[in-house]
Amino acid sequence: MDRYENNWNACLLYRNKQLTKQLKEYQEVSSLTGGSSSQMVAMGQLMRLRQNPSYGIIKDESEWKNLFAVIDLFYGGCLSDELAPFPLGEQEIKICYLLRARMGNKAISLLFNILPVSVIKAKQRIKNKIGLSSTDSLDKYIQQH
Repeated sequence: MDRYENNWNACLLYRNKQLTKQLKEYQEVSSLTGGSSSQMVAMGQLMRLRQNPSYGIIKDESEWKNLFAVIDLFYGGCLSDELAPFPLGEQEIKICYLLRARMGNKAISLLFNILPVSVIKAKQRIKNKIGLSSTDSLDKYIQQH
């Protein structure tokens, strides 16, 4: 029984250190940006997406808009303005923002609860709408604009 409690205590101490580190990171980012609480939530979501992507991290459209603002802040420019001339749907714009945040196909598929091959097909449709050739990289295009 004593061994079990020692293991449990070690697990709790480890988790406490993880959470303390994460809190310090949030505080540093907050002090740099002077962000509101919704921006802080979006920054936390972006960190979670980068560390452990999963379905349901972003729950509604207002959270997506806040995430877009944070990605624009960190990666420069306003991507939605740059994509406005193209006939992209909401899901395609979300994919573009996630590409700007340098997320891979697998992470995007986990976030939307779809197969990675579906992400690849969606990216191909976006490339066609934007007018990129088959040899152009959508990821690089989005990250450079």
